[in-house]
Amino acid sequence: MRHLSFLLGAALLTACGSDPKPADGGSTSAVDSLSLAAVPEWPGYYEDTLLCADCPGILTQLWVRADSSFVLRQRYLDRDTLAHGLIGRWQMVTPNAPGAVPLMTIGQAGDKPDFYRAEAGGLRLVDEMGVAFASNAPYTLEKLAGELEGEIPRMRLTGTFTYMADAMSFRPCGAERSWPCAGGEDLGAEEGELVGSMNGAELERHYLRSVKQGGEPWTIEAECSLDLGPAMEGDGSDEYILIHSILKEGVGCP
Repeated sequence: MRHLSFLLGAALLTACGSDPKPADGGSTSAVDSLSLAAVPEWPGYYEDTLLCADCPGILTQLWVRADSSFVLRQRYLDRDTLAHGLIGRWQMVTPNAPGAVPLMTIGQAGDKPDFYRAEAGGLRLVDEMGVAFASNAPYTLEKLAGELEGEIPRMRLTGTFTYMADAMSFRPCGAERSWPCAGGEDLGAEEGELVGSMNGAELERHYLRSVKQGGEPWTIEAECSLDLGPAMEGDGSDEYILIHSILKEGVGCP
């Protein structure tokens, strides 16, 4: 995974929530000494350009959701033609230090996460103790909206595609569930948004050429977007992962 890695050594963290989990594999305990007023309103949409060591910056978009999932989209300026994406589970942790404030972790499962501290108007990237980096470089993301539903633009995602009983699904690496899936042409996007997209029939044929039999998992890197589509069961809508093109086959999750 390509995400920011500005953090220092490991520290003991205490997780907060109904299903506490350590962000870095260390010991945790429930944080019941925090007042409700001290717990930030994490869910929302954040965006800004963060520091890059060898490029003009990393355009970063972060969707933080109330169900504890996140979508991270990052594009290295002057380098990437397609943003890199990551879908996973965020956690709230509190450093084991006097006066420490809650932090939010964002990262790939199995890797050390990035730590963010809530500030007026957004988030600041900090170390695992919640301390800001001693630099004037841009380490903040501005909160532009509350929790958003709807389209998330195209990005690279690695994950496992499955086609079984006429239903397509895609589980991104690091995600705790699968999404209903369709070809990029299948949900009636606006004119001009479908350039270079495949439809569901093309996606099905590509899958069946690549596996021994239907129903087998197919791990790929794909150009994907997210959008709402018809509910798989009943009325309403579900969020879909739309696959516009297959970038690489035979890859594995980190």
